[in-house]
Amino acid sequence: SALLRTKKRRHISSSCAICRCHPTDENNPVEMPSPSPGEGYKSIGSFHSESVELLATRPDDEYTAPALPFDDCPSLHQPKPPTLTSDASGAYDYGKDFYVDRTNWTFLNHGAFGGALKVGHLRAASWRGYLETQPLRYFDRDLLPHLAYSNRLMADLINGKRDATTLIQNATVGLNAVIGGYTREYKADGTIIYFDVAYGSVKKMAKHYSNQVGGKVVEIPFQEQCLPLRVASEDKADQIFIDALEGAIDSIQKEGDNVANALLILDHTTSNTAVNIPIQQLARKAKEYNMLVAIDGAHGILAQELDMKELEEAGIDFYVGNFHKWFSAPRGAAVLCCPHEHMRDTVLRMPPVISHGVDDGFISRFLWDGCRDYAAQLCLPTVLDYWRSVGTHAVRSKMSETTAQAVKVLAQLWHPSLDERDLTATGITMAPLSMHSPLTLVRLPAPLCGNGDGTCTDVRTSADAKQVQDFLFANGVECPIKCINGVLYVRISSHIYNRMEEYNFLGRKVLEFPSG
Repeated sequence: SALLRTKKRRHISSSCAICRCHPTDENNPVEMPSPSPGEGYKSIGSFHSESVELLATRPDDEYTAPALPFDDCPSLHQPKPPTLTSDASGAYDYGKDFYVDRTNWTFLNHGAFGGALKVGHLRAASWRGYLETQPLRYFDRDLLPHLAYSNRLMADLINGKRDATTLIQNATVGLNAVIGGYTREYKADGTIIYFDVAYGSVKKMAKHYSNQVGGKVVEIPFQEQCLPLRVASEDKADQIFIDALEGAIDSIQKEGDNVANALLILDHTTSNTAVNIPIQQLARKAKEYNMLVAIDGAHGILAQELDMKELEEAGIDFYVGNFHKWFSAPRGAAVLCCPHEHMRDTVLRMPPVISHGVDDGFISRFLWDGCRDYAAQLCLPTVLDYWRSVGTHAVRSKMSETTAQAVKVLAQLWHPSLDERDLTATGITMAPLSMHSPLTLVRLPAPLCGNGDGTCTDVRTSADAKQVQDFLFANGVECPIKCINGVLYVRISSHIYNRMEEYNFLGRKVLEFPSG
């Protein structure tokens, strides 16, 4: 049939280590295979590709990664960065691999909206350019196989089940899916529980969706009662969280309500207070009461040791994480993992945006949500290649080391009379340092900090925090100031490109803040 004739066109079909492609011989273009006669659509909608569910979950020995449909090797084939633990790492400037302008800015706020690696940015730009040269080819034939490939790699990265892991746009989308789906499923019988240190938009989601169905929302008081955690060990700090959860459960039960099937939402790392919450210990406690557990892991991927098998065994039902923060991909890529099929078919049966794949499986219903820019998700394999070269475990170790050194630098500048062993006990940090990397809060010097050490009775406000942050911004320092219980703290981020001279500069600029 004339309709099934093969047309020769330029296509890259084999792979190199970085971008799965090679320069094409223009005189011998690769023939694209024709569909078999009578073969219909296999994927969602009318896309000309295989089933997303099959591509994303097929066993490795039956799967071939799709070749890039363009050749951008010249822009990406730079020498790979050395492993952080190698001798060469000391002389290597990892900062040059990021787009962040560190010439004009002291950038200590990676935790806010991330900072993209150049390799990811370049690969995303290549995908955008390829899209515009022939949009139908991109959407109909290339997009879904490459999204499925990214999906496979990201599921493997977090040791998640491939059929239980799907790419989404950002953590906000994932949490809307979880919270919205939970309230649809449990309606007025549902109860959503979270600590008061949870992210602000999550609190709004919980209240909004619960109000629609008459469900209940319980906020556990923690910040004012427990922070800073002036204890010597992480175990003691963990127990404070557990005691707070048990106290909230006891209060709910005394009011005659049942916490079975309640949804407990936990931050992996809190945004405002920068504390790594003991999610596994809290999940195990919640499971004693048959609760559901969801993790807001906006700061989790790469920053924390993330193993979905372990989290599932601990009792965690949903995990949502961003790739644009510590993983440093372009913005617009995140992951939603739900290890239990029953939850995927009930709570997560309907995504926030309903499109062609809604009835075709868990991955299909979330992966495609309409005509938009998918470049951030498509470039994830390239970003992963970078981190594998540097060493993911080494990255986390470097972040922890930098965090500890940075706290010491700032404490010596702002609180010189204190021994570094007393920083937690005196509330200079929010918790033991082992609960902070790669984000941490450090109390500003007196009297600027307010009533933090008993020498000043002033109670600071968010307006005071903004004044200090604006002053830093005007002096080329990007670093947030937080007001916690009437006391001012700086929240520092520690990525592999940050250097001690940057924290020293921050510390000295704070000392220059005009008083009075």
